[in-house]
Amino acid sequence: MSAVILTSCKTPRDIAYLQDAIENVPIQTQTDGNIRFQPGDKLSIFVHSRDPQLMNLFNLTGNSGGGMMSGSSTRGAYTVDNKGEIDFPVLGPIKIQGFTRNEVAITIKNELMSRSLCNDPVVTVEFYNMNFYVLGESGRGEHSITKDKITLLEAVSLSGDLNIDGLRKNIMVLRQEGDHQIPYRVDLTSANSVYNSPVYYIRQNDVVYVEPNDKAKRGSTVMGSSAYTPSFWLGMFSAGVSTYLLIENLIKK
Repeated sequence: MSAVILTSCKTPRDIAYLQDAIENVPIQTQTDGNIRFQPGDKLSIFVHSRDPQLMNLFNLTGNSGGGMMSGSSTRGAYTVDNKGEIDFPVLGPIKIQGFTRNEVAITIKNELMSRSLCNDPVVTVEFYNMNFYVLGESGRGEHSITKDKITLLEAVSLSGDLNIDGLRKNIMVLRQEGDHQIPYRVDLTSANSVYNSPVYYIRQNDVVYVEPNDKAKRGSTVMGSSAYTPSFWLGMFSAGVSTYLLIENLIKK
């Protein structure tokens, strides 16, 4: 009984993040975590020019007013094909697989200027309907990708952080790589595990799964009482009272 009480009072060491991080000691982070386009991805591209006719020529959605359209929903979406290309107006097929947003914008701008098609292009590239997912002991699951870099910690934060019953020491990230989905394991309580992980930067279509801890697993069963639950202590109290009454009756006899 005393051992159970001591165990239940022990301070949990699997809740706090990055427990081995040392104050004022820099942590080396990975240099390139930019989202890069892959076959099946969607993106919106808008070419702005002082000439409205050129704008209509190079944009899937025209804009007779001559100003830059606001919001990706008003811009045409391109899908990267199996060859890693998009079919851009006038320019034709352009290889963008493995490119960042900025690299795609620079490539199209250079093509327009080198072919003397537009002298003053301003090219804007946005992610279109690209997501990552957080499942299990966390908040909401689907999240849009709106910036070039998203770390695993940011992904967890965007989901509303992990529930108290989430197993922080064994987060699983499923990543599609070619024809295979590869599982990676990360211990969020360890800075070394987080910052050195191949999935430190989230990619499109990544699935982050937060497993329930042992307490939550036990609580999900019919006989799930444990030292962490009220039902456990109620059962112990009832057993103690019953034992006391039984002994007292035996003594009286």
